[in-house]
Amino acid sequence: MTEKGRNKSAVITLIIGLALNLALGGAKLAAGIISDSVSVMSDAFNNLSDAGVSMVTIVAVWLSARAADHDHPYGHGRYEYIATFILGAVIAMVGVEVCISGVQRIITPVDVEFGAVVWAALGASVGIKAFMAVFYAVRGKKVGSDTIKAAAVDSASDCVVTAVVLACAVAEMFTGAHIDGYASIAVAIFVLVFAVRILKNTVNRLLGTRPSQNLIESVKMLILSEQAVVSLHDLIINDYGEKSKLAEVDVVFPAKMSFVEVHAVCDRIESAARDTLGVKLCIHADPFITDDERLNELRTRIDALLKPFGASAHDIGIDDCKKRVALDVLISGDGQPVDEIAGLINAESETLLGYGADVNVDYI
Repeated sequence: MTEKGRNKSAVITLIIGLALNLALGGAKLAAGIISDSVSVMSDAFNNLSDAGVSMVTIVAVWLSARAADHDHPYGHGRYEYIATFILGAVIAMVGVEVCISGVQRIITPVDVEFGAVVWAALGASVGIKAFMAVFYAVRGKKVGSDTIKAAAVDSASDCVVTAVVLACAVAEMFTGAHIDGYASIAVAIFVLVFAVRILKNTVNRLLGTRPSQNLIESVKMLILSEQAVVSLHDLIINDYGEKSKLAEVDVVFPAKMSFVEVHAVCDRIESAARDTLGVKLCIHADPFITDDERLNELRTRIDALLKPFGASAHDIGIDDCKKRVALDVLISGDGQPVDEIAGLINAESETLLGYGADVNVDYI
């Protein structure tokens, strides 16, 4: 799906959700006025506030589709992340509101008396919100939109809250027990957990975090599919929107390849990354020297040394003028004994060449 088609589909999905929230809010408001039920009218205003949030997200998704310009050379895709954050905050507010209401009901129990109109309104609300949750979830996955996925969580939380209200009313009718306060607190915890997950994920994307492992592996496989490529390292992917990724990588080629040959391979890789993955890739070419016996021996020893740690080395160079060895070591995760690894490499270099080693630790 093209970027234009994706954003159009996302906006249409959100407009449908807006229409449903407006219709549901209007119906509940009418039912609340007819039955003189404050709780139903409160629920109606909750749906109308959801409609307001939907309008904000529609604007944000529309803005995210704007092309890059002089002031924003990487596009406007992060507008969508801002909309997702707003949705997450709204879901968190719903959770807090439900929790406070639950505590109040525990302290001061209230008899629940619903008329036929109220039962019908709340029952319809559960059904429509359940439909919206599934609709948003399916559409969000199809277009790859965190905003729509967050809207699915919002609809699901509304559905659960209303269903709990109905279940507690039924329980009270048959047993006389006031359990709605306790149930509300349980629901609030459920809602808040999802809200925190959404907010944490969105903040991480705005701050800049490690991309998905699936995208990383896809870029690596694409690069390594070229027979001339020896290896790659230092892959960095910057996220400027769901369909706007900028990446850079060091790709190792045989030193004997000509500049023209290397350039042609880099062009093919960059074009394929843009067309198949939506990633604008910039390649830095590194030479792989195979006719230096000392370098080959040092590389072999260091690879064997790093294997038990799950680490690897690249950009290994010998400087005979300074009598130093320089290299980068890729650490696979947190908690690795970095100082120990650097010491072992230095000792290996001293043993083989009589040179000390300058080890640069790399986590990318």
